[in-house]
Amino acid sequence: MNPGYLYTIAGLLSFSALGVFHKLADVKGCRPSAINALLYAWSTVFSFLIMTAIQGDHPAAPASVVWIAIPFGISASIAILALQAGIRHGNISTSWLAINLSSGIPTVASILVYHEAVSARKAFALVLIVLSMFLLWVDRSRQERRRAAAEAIADAQCCEKESQ
Repeated sequence: MNPGYLYTIAGLLSFSALGVFHKLADVKGCRPSAINALLYAWSTVFSFLIMTAIQGDHPAAPASVVWIAIPFGISASIAILALQAGIRHGNISTSWLAINLSSGIPTVASILVYHEAVSARKAFALVLIVLSMFLLWVDRSRQERRRAAAEAIADAQCCEKESQ
């Protein structure tokens, strides 16, 4: 089997587990900042162990890797904080789907910056990403309207009971 497939499967399973763990953290009432700090602390430990296993006694990263890792880390940290905080205001299914649909942004950037070819499949996928985000927005808007209507009815019933 091509090692690329194994990496893809490992990435798929690991990112899926992240979504499950984020929901578990929300159910347990964990603070997003604590989740973020511990996630990256354990990521650092695990990465160091992998580097040690591969490089031996003196694990090190080239300076170019360190400098590119800084904006990666900042971006990832903000994304995880936003996701974890956002879960409290919506569903994990919607939040996680939006995170995964954001893959369209680097795809468009690769097309524009690196002049990657746009196949019919890739173009169709990008259209579906936009459509999916629109449908998520429509669904969320409907949910909020229903919730507001239900609250208005409950308030009206409460006021009606109080006036009797």
